[in-house]
Amino acid sequence: MSAFVAVYEEGSINRAAQRLEVAQPSVSNLIRNLESELGVQLFERLTRGTKPTPSGEIFYSHSQRVLAEADAAVLAVTGRSERVAGLVNVGLAATAARGLLPNILGNYLEEFPEVELQISEGYSGTLIEWTLSGQVDFAVVAVAPVDRRLRVRQLVTDQLLLVSSPAQAERYANVSSLADGPPMKMAIPSGRNRIRSVIDSYIHANKLPVDRSVEIDSLQAVLEFVRRNDWVTIVPATAVINELERKEIAFRLLAPPIELGFYLINPARRTLSLAATHFIDRLEAEFARSRAAWMKQASVQR
Repeated sequence: MSAFVAVYEEGSINRAAQRLEVAQPSVSNLIRNLESELGVQLFERLTRGTKPTPSGEIFYSHSQRVLAEADAAVLAVTGRSERVAGLVNVGLAATAARGLLPNILGNYLEEFPEVELQISEGYSGTLIEWTLSGQVDFAVVAVAPVDRRLRVRQLVTDQLLLVSSPAQAERYANVSSLADGPPMKMAIPSGRNRIRSVIDSYIHANKLPVDRSVEIDSLQAVLEFVRRNDWVTIVPATAVINELERKEIAFRLLAPPIELGFYLINPARRTLSLAATHFIDRLEAEFARSRAAWMKQASVQR
């Protein structure tokens, strides 16, 4: 069944063999034996790869649940379902990594000394690929994938803000609408980042006067650049909550507002460890704390 799921998800017996770290003929034999036992064809063999048959589609949905239960059974009988320990590979969007991680990581590692954490930051597309391939146990992404191989749960809805230095914010203090305000120099992410298309659509729809723009894909670099210069940027509130609380940067509410969801994804065929679950619980709690802090500041600005 694991071989079948690997072939289904990879779309190729060769790639499935690489993923399972076994020889290609072994995977081919397993699939042939499975089809013989079931009495149905699960895959069409194509020139380049494989394509699941209708029977294969049905068998895949059941296989995910069976493998997840088998994974849970192993955790239970080995005692790992009750012990917060072991390796946890985490994938985080830059916003979550920057805005939330510093606030929860120290306490988590202190409370669970037997946990070994590996945390990677990436774009949503990359994080989805890492989750599907097993490079990370779970990820927090800014785009909800439509993929039956993944469990997807929305953690929070965040709001995008116009962020600038405190001095630059004074230029917009008495402007009722950004469209009527002075021309802006805006630092924006490249097209590799999903937020870019959201920002572009907003600028166009609301006729924001952008005089110049520069593409920077490092969130840390963007915020430091904006803090020191007369440029602005648009970022999720979660990414800058720490700087907002320290009043190192200023923000302006966008009207109409732009909201962005953040989603937890993990392979449907796997059961998350207790260590992973505790980490996710802390992430979710910090998302909620961040949102409450941001809403408090927003209500004062209104």
